[in-house]
Amino acid sequence: TAITIGDAVAIGGAEAIESIGGPSLSVQLGRTDPGKKGPIPNTVQLDLFDGNQSPTTVAKAFKNAGLTEREMTALLSALLTLERVEKTRSTEQWKASTRPKFREAGKMGRMSEFKRLTDEDIAMMEEAEDAEEESDFYIADSFGSKDQAYGQRVGQDINEQTFNKFVKELNEFSVKKKGKSGSEDLGWIADILLDEDNPTTQSWLNKYAGSNLAFLKDLKVAYMSTTQLGAEFTGGKYENLLKNKPRKSLNDDDLDLFG
Repeated sequence: TAITIGDAVAIGGAEAIESIGGPSLSVQLGRTDPGKKGPIPNTVQLDLFDGNQSPTTVAKAFKNAGLTEREMTALLSALLTLERVEKTRSTEQWKASTRPKFREAGKMGRMSEFKRLTDEDIAMMEEAEDAEEESDFYIADSFGSKDQAYGQRVGQDINEQTFNKFVKELNEFSVKKKGKSGSEDLGWIADILLDEDNPTTQSWLNKYAGSNLAFLKDLKVAYMSTTQLGAEFTGGKYENLLKNKPRKSLNDDDLDLFG
């Protein structure tokens, strides 16, 4: 099945979350790509996440896109987690995440034990591949879990049960400091989530810190909603199913803030 660039971007974001121990996020395929010479809409702020935009600017962009503060909080909390994992992992941990396990050729399951690839193993395998004749066939052995086939996850201390780890830390910091004062070391995402002018965001942050299940549930819906914004799908069954269909969204009213 062919995928478009739009599909690839959506899949890439989902895989990034899963690669650090996060949940598996559903992605709807079948988007059409814009024309190669088509202009970029002036409503798309390409530097929105460069870390130099004010919390007000970022929040306004989410609102203009039709996303709620609840969805913004879920998505930025996931982005915060990605950023924290990136900054707190060593070079060796990143290398380990790219090394799969392998087993003796021709054996499956318990007949052969997995073992971790070393630098020497990789070098020997590359030399062996160079020495093989072009007429030989290579059959990939992809049995086993994703960690075994593609390498261990980068966030070893993070999984679906603890994915709100950094959200908890940020929320605890906010409670102790009573606001975002001194949050510079935590990065620009923390500044947005702790913005005093946006108390709704802080309320959702507090809820996600107290319930990892609520965080994962909202993240799945928010990610799907975001990747469908402005998307046009190919004809046939995709278009018939998705065209003009209201997207599922998260409302802020669930906090009972306005009732």
